[in-house]
Amino acid sequence: MAVFQRSCLPLCLLTLLLLHLPKLDSAHFNVIGPHEPILALVGEDTELPCCLSPNVSAEHMELRWFRQKLSPAVLVHLDGAEKEVEQMAEYRGRASLVDRHVPSGCAAVRIHGVKASDDGEYRCFFRENQTYEQATLHLKVAALGSEPHVHMEVQESGEIQLKCTSVGWYPEPQVQWRTSKGEKFPSTSEARTPDKEGLFSVAASVIIRDTSLGNVSCSIQNLLLGQEKEMEISIPATFLPRLTPWMVAVIVIVMVLGLLTIGSMFFTWRLYGERSRLRKNEFSSREKLLEELNWKKATLHAVDVTLDADTAHPHLFLYEDSKSVRLEDSRQKLSEKPERFDSWPCVLGREAFTSGRHYWEVEVGDTTDWAIGVCRENVMKKGFDPLTPENGFWAVELYGNGYWALTPRRTPLPLAGPPRRVGIFLDYESGDISFYNMMDGTLIYSFPNVSFSGPLRPFFCLWSCGKKPLTICPTSEGPEGVTVIDDAKDLSKDIPLSPMGEDSASGDADTLHSKLIPPKPGQGAP
Repeated sequence: MAVFQRSCLPLCLLTLLLLHLPKLDSAHFNVIGPHEPILALVGEDTELPCCLSPNVSAEHMELRWFRQKLSPAVLVHLDGAEKEVEQMAEYRGRASLVDRHVPSGCAAVRIHGVKASDDGEYRCFFRENQTYEQATLHLKVAALGSEPHVHMEVQESGEIQLKCTSVGWYPEPQVQWRTSKGEKFPSTSEARTPDKEGLFSVAASVIIRDTSLGNVSCSIQNLLLGQEKEMEISIPATFLPRLTPWMVAVIVIVMVLGLLTIGSMFFTWRLYGERSRLRKNEFSSREKLLEELNWKKATLHAVDVTLDADTAHPHLFLYEDSKSVRLEDSRQKLSEKPERFDSWPCVLGREAFTSGRHYWEVEVGDTTDWAIGVCRENVMKKGFDPLTPENGFWAVELYGNGYWALTPRRTPLPLAGPPRRVGIFLDYESGDISFYNMMDGTLIYSFPNVSFSGPLRPFFCLWSCGKKPLTICPTSEGPEGVTVIDDAKDLSKDIPLSPMGEDSASGDADTLHSKLIPPKPGQGAP
């Protein structure tokens, strides 16, 4: 079995030395983690390293490794000691700090006895005073299961059933049957079942009818490790009966009857399909008409939406009309307020809705990486809590090349084309939040039957600078407002900044590298 490298600390140190960067003040640093996933075997130990750039000392910093939330975390090291109070229960006694390179700016968390549940994304977080940065790491967990066992059973028909079983695999393995000549053939049935530790048991069956196969092997493969385990079994020719004339006659009669039945079913299916197509076309026309009526009904409740500067993240720059905002790498020196977002680059609308129906539109154009919707007025604005309905957010997003509804597991939205303008309709009493593609009036997504309590406010989030503007449209005419610009210098020549923009500290850069929702298992994203 291959032995995997468990620490990238020497590589991180070498990378920092090769950069030849001059030492900066400790208040300016980046956190660097391994670019490639770290591979670890179940039951063994592994390390998740991170380093500072430049290579300043991390002895007096807060060091934190976490998964979805900052706390509870995998490991927290503060004031020279580990803080077990903030540690996740499943990592107590299993996670420890590797601090031999802390004076040179590198540290790692060692996870003892890796489990299948440890597979996934981690983040290392370094903080000094009010300055903090983080890096994302990926841990791939693998387990090579037991040797396959093949059980042979002769059926009443003379056919042979082979059943191949094995336990202790991660992730889900692949099963492959082969003949003695190397020819592959599929299983007739397969089952993969996880145990309480998350490791998979495999059971695959196949029916053998050909005596010329001779030996047959069952191979179970772990694609992540690039390894397999195989067992071969011999098929005795005497197990397969010879066909008698009367058996041949029965087979011919059954085949003729089968062909007649198939022909009858084909003509019946064709007739049914034609009628079903006509009904589907009629239903599609009615459904499209219903969506158009709902959209036009929503537009009767248009409201004027403006932005609340007191809630804007320091990286968001508002304009004098309170309808425009852009995302920059520089961080403004703004007064700390409880209603201001300090982690996600978000801003709320100034209007609060406690009843009635309300509608507004946002021009998204060709802008990338945005989220829009509504949220409760009292949502958590500090930290990295996921933007989901459970936390008081109802929104849709464009992330990368995909559109998503920000449900707990992120629902993909298969749109016919990119919406350049999105309409948002809130019916407070009915508990309905709907999003419309204003290019054709079709429904993008709806959060139905939501139970609201307290005021709701419009919500906007931008986490990637784009070359095209994102705009809140006024109630009377063309689009203007919420704008994301990639080149802040070019924009400032055309549009005057508000006093908030003038307070920006160009030397106080704090580049964002965050996502709205951590990917689900398997999911990425958005």
